[in-house]
Amino acid sequence: MVKRVTIKEVAHEAGVSIAMVSLVLHAKLGKDGNPECSVRKETAKRIFDAVKKLGYIPNRAAASIRSGRSYTIAVITSDISNNFFSKICKHIENLAYDQGYSVIFASSDESPAKFGRVLDMILRLSVDGMIIVPPPHSDMALEKISTMNIPLVLLERDIPEIKNAGRVFLDNEFANHLAINELYSSGYRRIELITYDLEISTIRSRVEGYKHVMAQLGLSDAAKVHYIEYGADVNAMSILLQNAIKHGCEAVFLTTNTLSVLAFKAARLLKLDIPKDLALVGFDYSHAFDVSCTSVSHVLQPIHKLGENSFSMLVEMIEEGAPGRTVLLYPTLAKGGSSAPRG
Repeated sequence: MVKRVTIKEVAHEAGVSIAMVSLVLHAKLGKDGNPECSVRKETAKRIFDAVKKLGYIPNRAAASIRSGRSYTIAVITSDISNNFFSKICKHIENLAYDQGYSVIFASSDESPAKFGRVLDMILRLSVDGMIIVPPPHSDMALEKISTMNIPLVLLERDIPEIKNAGRVFLDNEFANHLAINELYSSGYRRIELITYDLEISTIRSRVEGYKHVMAQLGLSDAAKVHYIEYGADVNAMSILLQNAIKHGCEAVFLTTNTLSVLAFKAARLLKLDIPKDLALVGFDYSHAFDVSCTSVSHVLQPIHKLGENSFSMLVEMIEEGAPGRTVLLYPTLAKGGSSAPRG
């Protein structure tokens, strides 16, 4: 049986006190990789070298008992396999590692029932805080977190009834402005929206934003929203696109990356000439765009900033008791051939 290295042995190897080792190992790491504490850099380096040499593993359970904290947070997204959310999760994981936190990841699959079960499981693990992309009809489950005074940051989607939570959102009004104006400036006027039939704030704000921008351009009469079932296959999207083109649709804006990929698969299945038969602007980058015959115009969300802001805000709430605040981030537009000028 391998003997566990103790903090006393690390202190002896580094030639410092046990208290100093504890101070360094529990301090936040700055951007330069040095601990943010009163210990000199040279001394901190000796401690880290001793930790590495001896293979010391901090006893997180003992630290949790002393501090009342688990040094663990939870991140619940709608679908962790979604390229957009997986990138955010990876970035949060890297940030958490640098600050001594472990992360539990889970998906709700847009199911309130599954979300409730996942949430109950996570609450039993005594996490210090949570970052959540709330699924539809999750307000009652989230109220449970509020009553337990667990720091909470809502990412991407809002539930106004949840008080004291931090919030990190994309400016969806500006996203609509970028997408619709890209198509408008290329000569398209029958611009329609394709979105999921989900009752979530992101969908509502993108639908409302689309209608607002179309009205600003004097195109209210041409505004049309197509709702498609979450989890729909390429055949359902093919039927939707066929019907849209049949009644005169010239271009579509898709509100998520999964819909963007689905639309391009459907266009390929239907042998549509993009943008001659139908122009497209998608949401978020996908590797699937790389194999498309036509480069894809898409709204780009600031993935790293979404991860950084949600994690740093949660840490402030956990460690400093800071109140939740709202951060609004702005997207950009990556132009491609799918929205090229008519003709």
